Amino acid sequence: MDWTASLLALLALPLLAVLVDAVGAARSTRFGPAQRGIDDASLESLSFDVLVPIYGDIRYLTNVDYLRRYGRQVILCTTSGETEDFRRSLAEVAAKHGFRIFRSEYVPPSPGTRRRTGGTVRDRVIRDALTAVVQAEYVVCLDADSTSVRPLSELVGELRRRGDDVASIELVPQSDGPALVQLQRHEYRLAMRLRFLMPWLLSGACHAGTASAMRNIMSQHSLFFQGNDVETGLIGERLGYRMTHIRFAVNTEVPVTLRAWWRQRLAWAGGEFRLYIVNIRFGVWHPFFWIYGSIVLFAFLLLRWEALFHPGLSLLAAAILYFGMTYWIHWKDRSRWLLLMPFYTLVTSLVLVPLGMVWYFAMAIPERNFGLIRFRRGLKVSQAPDRRRREAVAGA
Repeated sequence: MDWTASLLALLALPLLAVLVDAVGAARSTRFGPAQRGIDDASLESLSFDVLVPIYGDIRYLTNVDYLRRYGRQVILCTTSGETEDFRRSLAEVAAKHGFRIFRSEYVPPSPGTRRRTGGTVRDRVIRDALTAVVQAEYVVCLDADSTSVRPLSELVGELRRRGDDVASIELVPQSDGPALVQLQRHEYRLAMRLRFLMPWLLSGACHAGTASAMRNIMSQHSLFFQGNDVETGLIGERLGYRMTHIRFAVNTEVPVTLRAWWRQRLAWAGGEFRLYIVNIRFGVWHPFFWIYGSIVLFAFLLLRWEALFHPGLSLLAAAILYFGMTYWIHWKDRSRWLLLMPFYTLVTSLVLVPLGMVWYFAMAIPERNFGLIRFRRGLKVSQAPDRRRREAVAGA
């Protein structure tokens, strides 16, 4: 095997990471933080609802203390197929804090208390809530374990100030935890920088948008859970909505045990196969993103394995360069855990990627939903975004 092919296969991931970091840093000033200078009167006049999907087990709703400041703006979105204990507990939480509850007519085919990593529940309840109960001008979709230091009104206010339609945000994992948590913190930092290049890469844990835009987008969503956030951004962009990235920090919980991490990442790998291979036609519009996924992750998979089974100077050179680039990328946030980062990436790219191909079908077949992303080209986007943009420019 040609040693240059081995070197390229092994270094493709860190080389792309360096490119993302360099270009993302250069463009970070364009997608700045939410403005603290927005006056209180403007923030008070904002009309927005907070959609929180919660189903299966009430213990997954861990951000109640954070949500209580928003009262009736919070809509707890669930299904009609939950247990009596769950419905009673949810009603008690809602009554205590003034939250609203929306129950979709959808009943999951296999209800249970285990956290779901597949299926269509999450996006069904969000889609149905947008259609049935949301009357506010803006919505914030927030996971049941996510919080922010600054009020959500600042996020929505900045979105309105810019006159854009949908915003991605910056996810920040918890700071305390074992090595597995620290490795994920480094991983998340790099992933968030990618939003400066591609603001349509929404995060499922939190994103914001106009209710009209989100309603139109979700009406065309495949409802496939893994990769659902990226799909939302893709559809929104193809429909002509203005996507933006706002540096608004949202705290999220990442797995602290190897078992929980493995279960999550196996599902994520299935979602990557769904996006990069099943929906490869989107590479025409986003070649950088799909070159990384379809070629680097999947096409180079055998090359990476072959390089490991035939070690030589190319493998040694790749290891040295990999360590060097890893430290360069994370220099500002360097820690001793970076020494483990190459091995962490090795497991995800060599083991989880091929298993994800199998797991995709394990998620798709029971629901008879293969996550094909479609959008109706003839659907006309609401003219409201154009009016907001003119008002935003006039008021600047």
